[in-house]
Amino acid sequence: MLPLHLFLGHVVADHAFTNNAKIRTYRGSKLLGHIIWSLFAILAFTFDTFLRSRLGTVLLIAFFTVHALLDIVRVKVYPKGNLLNLVELVGLASAFVFNIVGVRLLKGSYLSNEFVLYLLGMSVVSTGVTYFFRNFYPKDEFMSDIEGISERLAVFIFLLASKPLFVFLSLLIALFYRLIFVKRFDHTWWISPVSGLLISFAWRLMLYG
Repeated sequence: MLPLHLFLGHVVADHAFTNNAKIRTYRGSKLLGHIIWSLFAILAFTFDTFLRSRLGTVLLIAFFTVHALLDIVRVKVYPKGNLLNLVELVGLASAFVFNIVGVRLLKGSYLSNEFVLYLLGMSVVSTGVTYFFRNFYPKDEFMSDIEGISERLAVFIFLLASKPLFVFLSLLIALFYRLIFVKRFDHTWWISPVSGLLISFAWRLMLYG
């Protein structure tokens, strides 16, 4: 199984625990704060392996420089949607390339490859789907997706733990929550659980075969 520690660090820095739509608008100290946060997020998954060697240290410095530059470029091109998506794609591609270059260094990490892939799946099923909603369909840049994220994460966790009853209950509770508290029909209602199920099944196959 391919270790994706650096790639995960990039995803966490710019998507997980961070509203990607908001960081596009950051200026001054807020942008600097995000760049510093990104450094610690990337280091959290790589420090125990990359900092042991000269190559690893160079890779970290080089990638963080690229990451910081892309953070600045993202703000500069906002709100040009196509260019923003290109910036995110370049960021993901560069993270993957740097990860591949340093893949041998990641052996022996305190984080197993399986756990890293599991965390990456959690990011994809939660913020990955939200990114699609905000940037492609229904293309509402600042839409709230708190209910959807919670629903998809629950499905992911229970499905990978082989708990089909809890998967069903998670979907049922999410539906009732929307009907009782949201009180308006939204076309993303069906996209969220379906995408959560599909991504979770795909990740289960990758982890367990």
